[in-house]
Amino acid sequence: MTRPDPTATHHHSSPACFRLSGLALAVMAALPAPAHAVEKDAGETRISAGRIEGQDEVELRAIEGVKVERSGAVLTSEQIKMDLGTNNVDADGDVLLVRDQDRIKGPHARVNVDTWFGVVESPEYALRRTARARSAKMFANSLQRGVAGSGTADKIYLEGENQYRLTNATFSSCKAPNPAWYLKLGELRLDYDREKGQGNNAVVVFKGVPIVYTPWLEFPLNGGRQSGVLPPTFGSSSNTGIDLTLPYYFNLAPNYDFTLAPRYMSRRGLQVASEARYLTATSGGTIRNEFLADDLVTKTSRSLFMFTHNQSFGSGLTGAIDFNAVSDKTYFTDLSSRITSTSLTNLNRQATLNYNNGSWLSGTMLVQSFQTLSGDTPYERSPQISFLPQVADFHGFALQMPVQYTNFTHPSADTGQRTIMYPQISLPMRSAAYYLTPKIGLHLTNYDIDRRTTTGDSHLQRAVPIATLDTGVKFEREFQIGDATHIQTLEPRLYYVRAAYRDQSNYPVFDTAAADFNFAQIFSENIYSGQDRIVNANQITAGVQSRLIKADTGEQWLGMALAQRYYMADQRVTLPNETARTGRVADILAAVSGKAYRNVLLDAAVQYDPRAGLFEQTSFGVRYQPGYGKTVSFAYRFKRNDTLNGYRDIDITFQWPLWGSWYGVGRYNPNLQDHKLTEALAGVEYKADCWVFRGVWQTLLNTTGLRNNSYFFQIELNDFAGIGTNPVGLLRRNVSGYGKINEAPIGSEVFSDEQ
Repeated sequence: MTRPDPTATHHHSSPACFRLSGLALAVMAALPAPAHAVEKDAGETRISAGRIEGQDEVELRAIEGVKVERSGAVLTSEQIKMDLGTNNVDADGDVLLVRDQDRIKGPHARVNVDTWFGVVESPEYALRRTARARSAKMFANSLQRGVAGSGTADKIYLEGENQYRLTNATFSSCKAPNPAWYLKLGELRLDYDREKGQGNNAVVVFKGVPIVYTPWLEFPLNGGRQSGVLPPTFGSSSNTGIDLTLPYYFNLAPNYDFTLAPRYMSRRGLQVASEARYLTATSGGTIRNEFLADDLVTKTSRSLFMFTHNQSFGSGLTGAIDFNAVSDKTYFTDLSSRITSTSLTNLNRQATLNYNNGSWLSGTMLVQSFQTLSGDTPYERSPQISFLPQVADFHGFALQMPVQYTNFTHPSADTGQRTIMYPQISLPMRSAAYYLTPKIGLHLTNYDIDRRTTTGDSHLQRAVPIATLDTGVKFEREFQIGDATHIQTLEPRLYYVRAAYRDQSNYPVFDTAAADFNFAQIFSENIYSGQDRIVNANQITAGVQSRLIKADTGEQWLGMALAQRYYMADQRVTLPNETARTGRVADILAAVSGKAYRNVLLDAAVQYDPRAGLFEQTSFGVRYQPGYGKTVSFAYRFKRNDTLNGYRDIDITFQWPLWGSWYGVGRYNPNLQDHKLTEALAGVEYKADCWVFRGVWQTLLNTTGLRNNSYFFQIELNDFAGIGTNPVGLLRRNVSGYGKINEAPIGSEVFSDEQ
């Protein structure tokens, strides 16, 4: 509080007193700060009221709509009494203190307007801070993402610009005055300088029922990380029985942390899992471990270990490690409900060293092995070394020479070393309307076989000349749909390949298989993946694609493609037990993808055999999605039974509002070939103002032919914690277009009405 301007006009009732009625008083010169004050803001203090009176340099009293402003903070009340020596203000009646985004309301307050230290009695409060990026797990991040939290208390102590202490307090992100859930604490401290909150005797109350208690609680503010108990997860499945996990998070340092997660499974026993993460300026990684000392079903100990690490050595040199191991082959099918885990056939174990500094040379060294869970054991590479010297423009020519050396090992099949060198030269010619790229190369291969289990020599060499010509043209035209201008392209392409025949019937097969027949493969040199077979070729692929594009935004909303390969020579190079192709035309590929009409997305592809008049493969998918949280999709997939891994199934998924705030979710995925249900799920979600309930059932047929049924139940308290087993990741993987109902974006209509 500052002294009145001596030149101001006012009426004295006595030499030491003054009275102003219906006016505003502005006082500016700084008074001495109280002994306990922090550094004082030398700004202006403004007081306005219907009536102001006081004793000069002693005391000031104001009534009738009092408003005190200083340093961006505003205090309003029915009346105040201000000590002009200390600048302490006693406010009574409808007190409201507003500082930045914080609002505190109560019947009485005592604050210092220089430091804004003080106390508000019986307050109702709403606090808000701009959140930083969320970076870790947490138990009670009550103010994350900048969402305002509100509550009540016996008293709230203002202990600095970013410091609050509350007694007998409640907190919730729900709207006052009757929140659906709230956190009740004996004492709560909020320190926004350190971005930490602390509380004791904390109880989570949901719908009037206490559901979680902890005697002491420390949690981060604004999305930071803090050691503490994470939300417990619980569920049930036919493999594990009742499944309960109670993790604890250790925030050891800004760049590394550790999570310990005891997991109780009623059918299996007690498992202990841990995860350590670290990050430095040049490296980062994760170490994960699970250990079940005594499985009650198998009567054995079971474990999992996973280690990933990425390292930058500088100057374009990087490295990585990916190591995975489990104690037994059925570990995932018994102890995991995720289809991505239960369908694993091999666990990767590899270390890589990469060099790429943007110059003419790049390279990779790889050491790789596997733990086989089901099926055939793949080859190990110990090591594989690859180099790629290349010059993008040498007097208009492009030069490159891939080089690769691999040592293949296997417990029972052929083993040995393979060295490949493939020098190539091309002449790219390109403009906005066309491109033409002729290329010639010589594919050189050398084998040194250590152990031969098939028929053939121990030392083999191969040289295959290869020539290609890739050319295409792009046409465009504009057209109108309503008032909108669109562009249609027509892009024909021809791709010719000529490769010499070399007898490779006695060559080993280390890493080679027939490549999937698709648009990428049909415009490639070889019909095989891997390097053990270079097929003879005299063939041309003709294709055309057309794209529909919005002229104003450049967005492609529909694409169509058609392609077919034509052969001028019979196939003479094959894999063991493979029948050589003798026809002159390959299968026809056709595809269409994009927005078919307004909110309808279409994705369809077919592979048609014109010689047999049969469809080899077909996939058709359509999705209707008029808004966020509203999606229905249907997919049909087919592959002929006489081809490798034939199948035929349908996949129906949906998420849709049912009634009120209830949503339904589901998936139905039967195998029409063997009349078995591969996977299905059904669930409901309920969205309230500040909490969400999810209940989901899933049934899954794993790789062993056994069925696993799982149940997920969760109550998510917005901006605080989730209690139960979170099915959101499961729903996002299984329901096409799924949207988390309590995270709908602003303007969440996903499609415009305009086509």
